[in-house]
Amino acid sequence: MDSDPVWSRARDQLSDVVPVLPQGTSAPDLDTDHAYAFTIITALTWQGNTEPDLLTLRRYGIELGNRLRTLSGTEFVDEYGLPDEEVLVSMDPIIASALGRSAISIAEAISGADAKNSAGELVNGSNRFALEVSDSLDSLDRIRRVPVAIDDSGHVTRLEDIADVERRQASPPAEMAIVQGQPAVIIATRMQPHLRVDLWSNRVHTFLDAFQQELPSNVKINILFEQQSYTETRLSDLSRSLLMGFTIILIVLLLTLGVRSAIIVALSLPLTSLLTLAMMNFTGLPINQMSVTGLIVALGIMVDNAIVMVDTIQHYRQQGIDKINAAMNALNHLWVPLLGSTLTTVLAFTPIILMPGPAGEFVGAIAITVSFSLVGSYLVSHTIVAGFASRWLPSGENSHHWYHSGVTLPRLSNGFEKSVRIAIKHPLITALLVCILPLTGFWSASQLTEQFFPPSDRDMFEIKLYLPPQASIFATAEATKSVDHILAQYNDIENANWLVGGNFPSFYYNMAAREKGAPYFAQAMVKAKDFSAANAMIPDLQAKLDIELPQAQILVRKLEQGPPFNAPLEVRLYGANLDTLKSIGEDIRLIMTETPYVTHTRETLQPGTPKVWVNVNEEASQLSGLTLSKFANLLQASLTGKVSGNIIEASESIPIRVRVKDENRENMSHLSNLRLPVISEDVFTGLPVSALAELSLTPSRGAIPRRNGQRVNVIEGYLRAGVLPQTALDHFQANITEYQKTIPAGYRIEFGGESAERNESVSNLLANLSMVITLLVMVVVISFNSFRLSLIIFTVGLLAAGLGLLSVWTFSYPFGFTVIIGLLGLVGLAINAAIVILAELKADADAINGDSDAILAAVMSCTRHITSTTITTIGGFMPLILAGGGFWPPFAVAIAGGTLLTTMISFYFVPAVFRLAVYKKPLYKNQSVAVS
Repeated sequence: MDSDPVWSRARDQLSDVVPVLPQGTSAPDLDTDHAYAFTIITALTWQGNTEPDLLTLRRYGIELGNRLRTLSGTEFVDEYGLPDEEVLVSMDPIIASALGRSAISIAEAISGADAKNSAGELVNGSNRFALEVSDSLDSLDRIRRVPVAIDDSGHVTRLEDIADVERRQASPPAEMAIVQGQPAVIIATRMQPHLRVDLWSNRVHTFLDAFQQELPSNVKINILFEQQSYTETRLSDLSRSLLMGFTIILIVLLLTLGVRSAIIVALSLPLTSLLTLAMMNFTGLPINQMSVTGLIVALGIMVDNAIVMVDTIQHYRQQGIDKINAAMNALNHLWVPLLGSTLTTVLAFTPIILMPGPAGEFVGAIAITVSFSLVGSYLVSHTIVAGFASRWLPSGENSHHWYHSGVTLPRLSNGFEKSVRIAIKHPLITALLVCILPLTGFWSASQLTEQFFPPSDRDMFEIKLYLPPQASIFATAEATKSVDHILAQYNDIENANWLVGGNFPSFYYNMAAREKGAPYFAQAMVKAKDFSAANAMIPDLQAKLDIELPQAQILVRKLEQGPPFNAPLEVRLYGANLDTLKSIGEDIRLIMTETPYVTHTRETLQPGTPKVWVNVNEEASQLSGLTLSKFANLLQASLTGKVSGNIIEASESIPIRVRVKDENRENMSHLSNLRLPVISEDVFTGLPVSALAELSLTPSRGAIPRRNGQRVNVIEGYLRAGVLPQTALDHFQANITEYQKTIPAGYRIEFGGESAERNESVSNLLANLSMVITLLVMVVVISFNSFRLSLIIFTVGLLAAGLGLLSVWTFSYPFGFTVIIGLLGLVGLAINAAIVILAELKADADAINGDSDAILAAVMSCTRHITSTTITTIGGFMPLILAGGGFWPPFAVAIAGGTLLTTMISFYFVPAVFRLAVYKKPLYKNQSVAVS
């Protein structure tokens, strides 16, 4: 879905709100540029033994960002840690006040000397001339010469007499970038989403190499993060998995079908893959991790149609039927059943395709790729495969060698046939016995631990550092140095880079920038040797940081899969009164702190920066010629500064700020002694603030968070590494149940975090389920023209889901979103096998009348290709299982393990229930959609 129109409408709505906002309210700003991860993150660092010149890094950082914006394929560039450059006029308040001057009047004098505006023009009958006053502010010396006072004798006091003028970075900075312990400037770049990351990254590398040649020797470009390296690794691993899966499938085909049949079926794999890629290109689906994974998932499935087609043609050829008739008979017999089985499998993946939200955007490519592969497989098997099979497969007695028809195991085959015969003779007992395993699977679902979104297998993790709200950015930067000192003790950590005052540029797809303009906050991107080392050190690092830095709250977190959520445990408390919200929030936070496995808690209703109240004696200030508003303006200009005028250098405009020196604005004592210019007996004098006002320090409120228009206090809980969110949530919900009864009327709580995202993803997944089920029923009923057989097929799908859950439980994997996706695919595959067997049964005149021997013969005729498709499906998923990690193995085990167990349903349950269905009311042959 293209999000640009949505954001455009949102901006229009925000613009409509501006006129009704209270006066003085800033206009709302919708930030959509930081909603996605950056493709490459670079930094400019200072080399050599000299003190880093951040202003030089700033100039080159801006130039690098501008050049990257013009690079073909670049979507967005942002700079981090850029210091603001200014000319600081540090006045002496004692001397200035004695002259009757303040920061405001000095700033006005500087502005009056900065005549960069037009002075009009001269026009006559022939020409016109522009006028401009010369000697505007263009250097520090020129600023120092600005006159600020003239006494009665004509003596001129210039700015340099009462103030120091220097060019420097603004203090305090809004944010600070720290790369490998040194100050730096970070430039993050994101490419346009429709481009190939390898080609665009190569262009960026070429540009950076050329740009490095333009930089001085003491400025270096460092690449902190590059998506291309992870993409190459992932695609390389997936390619190996694809090759491994293809090899496994080819070996299985050689053993089960014979050489010629295996070659024909194997030929369908590249043909189907090419057709799938063509459909992906036509629909604009990119080749990425998800789509390539979809090809691996489809690898074992896309040969099913080809196996059934080849096996059926080979069966006709063994009966001595000529090539053309063997192909036509197979096509006439299979086109409807295989179409039905293909459509049902596609429909099983449809809820994932139609799933809205971040989770659907993330995994939707898998379902689309699988669906394209299934459609391509159906087309290839009914055209090229059918043609080659009828031409190349031998006929008559010549086709019974193992290299023609595959390996046969007579003892195993005879034993299997006897077991199926017994199952058909005792259908009710067989059906009940077969149901034991699926029902056990549904029981095991209640024993599974829930982990809806597994952790990532990246070799990176993040560290978030919080200090009290009153902490300055310098204190936060010092705290990061302490963290770096501890990180240096771990040999498996390659580097750690920080952004102080805001979020680090997003380096993972679901990272959300929530902290902006927060001097008490810092975030680090930490890279380890590999993801196993990262996961192993996180618990120990978290514990060590908690002990070594008790004055800070530090969160060491793995990168998670799925939609973004701020904390694993989250309680949203809604209400009107802020004090009550705070009080209840503290109680909930205490309960959460006592919950097992919870390491840290936070709440969003935080106190603000402590406030110094200046209680002015209004009568005394009036006698001194100061109104309250003028008093406040003088303090604002003296301490924070007043910007007036600028210096132009090339394309840079450097503002001029007037204020007191840094050492005169650090604490309340400095504020008390700050002198303000007042008139006493017609003489200017400097009167300290303490003579006109009393100072008091009080706490203040911070930002008031809202959600959907309501005031909310969100209490967040962070867990010990390796603990599943559902485990901690169960303990917490048990502890908070009684407390919920004491919450006053008008206040309510709801759960957010991982559980909320889980519920939203499940509801999105199931939102279109009713439509899919309706289409599924329609396809199956139309294919078989029988509600009884349709009921058998849907029962098979239900039992298959239970077997998939049993497989997940057997291998001790948690239940999550990927397992649900796997179960949907498994249901489609199980229905596929059931349709093939039922089609054979309906094609036999004796079987549809309940003849046991005929039913047995029909089932045995399907044995080889169902066995082959089962083994190839399992082989196709083996690479994902062997790859390890937390994301794909549960998904692959649910499908592969479930597929293996569903052979029991196909060979025993389906024929047994079919015999029960036709026992009293036989199916007539003219009801069949297949041609015998």
